[in-house]
Amino acid sequence: MKRIAFLMMFILFSLLIGCSADEKKIVIMEDLNNPSREEIRAKTQIQPNDSYLLSNEVGLGATRKQFDQAYGQNVGDLEIARYEGEFMIVNFENHRAVNIQYQFPYKPGEKLSDKEIHSYLQERLPLDAVEIKRLNTNSNQEIIEYRSESLRKTIPSHSFRGTDPGNFVVTVYKSDRGVMNITVSVGGTNE
Repeated sequence: MKRIAFLMMFILFSLLIGCSADEKKIVIMEDLNNPSREEIRAKTQIQPNDSYLLSNEVGLGATRKQFDQAYGQNVGDLEIARYEGEFMIVNFENHRAVNIQYQFPYKPGEKLSDKEIHSYLQERLPLDAVEIKRLNTNSNQEIIEYRSESLRKTIPSHSFRGTDPGNFVVTVYKSDRGVMNITVSVGGTNE
């Protein structure tokens, strides 16, 4: 009787171990087969027909179509786009760029000076952006918060993640060699 009970427990334990491995495989397959909401939106909803830009060059708040026209083919997916190789990584929500990471070590062409990098960035920020505050978290990072009325009107308020609609943050990462990465994202600093 003890042997039968032990054998049944062993079989049950073996099945449980086998099921957990299959469950991991199922989760991975679900991730591959279930696109994100933004990927579904990109395929099923019509993009905004705005032909105007909020900035001098295609940047924060611009549509996916404007990015494709300005920077060429997206080598990422419909939610997290990659332009110019690994240089520009763009997150879209409701067909609008809400987060852009510029990785300057990967920028095609000649290396830009810090002054040229700041000029490059300014051309891609909303024209009506007004600086609210500036924080130096450490010697390698600077956070600048801006407010833009045109951004508030263009991007849905839920994309600002509980901060004042219209606010956005520029985070500049530096190393001993100068500016390395800049992230521009809708929302505020909550400070």
